[in-house]
Amino acid sequence: MHGCFLFVFCVWSLVWQQIAIADEVAWHLVLDKEGVQVFSRSVEGSRFKEAKATMIISSTLSELVALVRDTDACGEWAALCAKADTIEVASETDLHVYTLNELPWPVSNRDAVAHVLWRQAPEDLSVTMSASLVSGKLPENSGVVRLSYGETSWNFKPIGDGRVEVISRAHIDPGGAVPAWLTNRLLVRAPFETLAGMRMLVQTGRYADSKFEFVTEP
Repeated sequence: MHGCFLFVFCVWSLVWQQIAIADEVAWHLVLDKEGVQVFSRSVEGSRFKEAKATMIISSTLSELVALVRDTDACGEWAALCAKADTIEVASETDLHVYTLNELPWPVSNRDAVAHVLWRQAPEDLSVTMSASLVSGKLPENSGVVRLSYGETSWNFKPIGDGRVEVISRAHIDPGGAVPAWLTNRLLVRAPFETLAGMRMLVQTGRYADSKFEFVTEP
């Protein structure tokens, strides 16, 4: 769920370039299949790894934004998503979303409320969505574990010839006891299935006419 920032002073640019290089070195490729690459890395102070998935897709920026914002379609492409609803809209780029994730028995389902922010970087027109889990927006549901910590992001970067580089990142504490086989699926299979599902749905043309005030196409 991280855009590029424009720094005035060269020294800051150099510092952040070094951080970015170190950040990339920490990632480990765990799956490379059907045009989707999935990476993971350890996070200091956390028992759970961060996952990143990437692919190149033929699409407009607006199509991808529209798909991610279409909560009714969540179950069609996002792995484990059983239901999603937009519960509060402050603006086109600032909203709160509820998501229910259905996990295999005997693990309890998980749900979450996230504060979602969208932005477009003027320097390269990349569009970023960042989402942070929040509490207190909705009462908890019986039999469902409410997630208390999570950071996710989408980044859509145009690379020419009608193609977009898609990068998804997630670092989530699933809460409670989670078996190793499920942790592995969350880190590897779920990111792969999500990006593959996104590509399939975009290719149907469902969002071809989508437009947003905050999105400028290249």
